[in-house]
Amino acid sequence: MTDLVLPSEKSGSPSLVKKYPLVVFFLLVFGLTWPFMIVDALGSHDILPFRLSVPLMLVMGYMPTLAAVIVTGITKGGQGLGALFGKLLIAKVGLRWYAFAIFGYTAVCAGAIGLSNLSGGAGIPFLSEDFPKFSNPVEMVLSVVAMFIALSLVNGEELAWRGFALPRLQAKYNALTSSLILGVFWGLFHLPLFFTLTGSSQAGTNFITFLLSTVSLTVLFTWMYNHTRGSVLLAYLLHGATNTWTRIIAIDHNSNPLVGNGMMALTILAAVIVLFTMGAENLSQTNTRIQEEL
Repeated sequence: MTDLVLPSEKSGSPSLVKKYPLVVFFLLVFGLTWPFMIVDALGSHDILPFRLSVPLMLVMGYMPTLAAVIVTGITKGGQGLGALFGKLLIAKVGLRWYAFAIFGYTAVCAGAIGLSNLSGGAGIPFLSEDFPKFSNPVEMVLSVVAMFIALSLVNGEELAWRGFALPRLQAKYNALTSSLILGVFWGLFHLPLFFTLTGSSQAGTNFITFLLSTVSLTVLFTWMYNHTRGSVLLAYLLHGATNTWTRIIAIDHNSNPLVGNGMMALTILAAVIVLFTMGAENLSQTNTRIQEEL
């Protein structure tokens, strides 16, 4: 497959997409996703007489990947698209990184509950009250695995954030700066969800706390990404795990703000530890920063 060519390129001048791929990418991400979120937020306030259906919300979740596919197709053609999706196949990265991706965030959740209880909280249990009671451990494990798979499949963001944006940012900036930039955009991506009354895990929570947590979590994503040869598969696992554990473990920011603050503090602490042990340049023990030229 040959590179996609825009009319402006035929006259010898580079296209806007090729000149500013990251800018166009971020604009596309917001342009393709925010209308869905805004419509649903308006519906939650009865300003519109309907809410978005589950299938439409699933479509919205894959709009960031569509943005990455569009920009990659225009700038690098079929070969670039093959390389983009090939990052999903980087699987031989070592068991410790799988363990971190799947179970690492449980320490943040459990630690936040412990900090809340120590700070005079209401004795929050470890498991959420919404998590069903099971008659045996096997049934519980199967339920957790099913939830993990479902939440991972409905998440269509990582091919965009880590597959497309991060390596291009790291080609221009060091790993820490790239993470801070990407973390801010990733946090802002969720902004309309904070205006929904129900049906969103961000509803009723503090956006600044969420943004600081998201930026710090992005540092951890980058640390893992640069140690796993740019594996988007591991990024999907980590993203799916964060969504899963925050539903299983009793994380309720609204009923107990101490939990949300504790999660933010622990995520920031983990990011700071990674920063001081790995260095801002690469966030990597091997001094490797996965890059892709613009």
